[in-house]
Amino acid sequence: MFYFFSKVLSYFITPAGWLVALLVLALFTKNHRRRLVGGALAVFWLFGNTFLINEFAHGWEYGPVAVPTDTTARIAVVLTGGMMDGMTPIPDRRFLLDREADRAGQALYLYKQGAVHTILISGGNGDLPFQPGIVSDEGQMTARFLETAGVRREDLILENKSKNTRENALFTARLLRQQFGTNRCVLVTSAWHMRRAVGCFRKAGVEVVPFPGSFMSHQRTFVPADWLLPNAQAFQDAYYLVKEGVGYMAYRLAGYI
Repeated sequence: MFYFFSKVLSYFITPAGWLVALLVLALFTKNHRRRLVGGALAVFWLFGNTFLINEFAHGWEYGPVAVPTDTTARIAVVLTGGMMDGMTPIPDRRFLLDREADRAGQALYLYKQGAVHTILISGGNGDLPFQPGIVSDEGQMTARFLETAGVRREDLILENKSKNTRENALFTARLLRQQFGTNRCVLVTSAWHMRRAVGCFRKAGVEVVPFPGSFMSHQRTFVPADWLLPNAQAFQDAYYLVKEGVGYMAYRLAGYI
């Protein structure tokens, strides 16, 4: 039930949801139409402000780190979610990379550098009945990508039951104990998602070395256009950052972190 409501209601607690709500209200309201349209413009300008969203990302994300030298955490756990494009039909079994594919790229880099000897891909089918289920095999697609890039099949493990970050942590913790006799790993996920992931894994008793990728934040610039003109990319980044921030607070309230 928690999973269902977290997915269904999450859209309405994001800037995109606020923008749509204000415009719909303006469409059916005559007395306050100008105020509602003004509010919609304000939401788009504020959350489409490149400078402000970049500052928000800098404060929220885990920053870049060097390749870990601790040889006791030799397993990389990479969390699925947006790494593979399953919506574009292709005539063969090859993979198309998507927005968060850098997660797989960072796990691959760790493996190639010898920092880890095993990559555990965690994540199952988290689709709801009214959403497309085309990407339900993202873990398998990620494994094929890593194999093509040179990772040996015996060095890849799939955990395909978890539907959210909490279950990623719980099911991965079980696998680490049962198959490797350890509670340590290098955790690989997007920088904006790392804060919640670290909290869940530590709650599950796993000692993690965070290794983030897919950064939203970038080098600070002071170009006037970044202040004055709303940007569609910044607005999209704000969608993920606000949604993640609310998700983090919900997990804290639920006792998951």
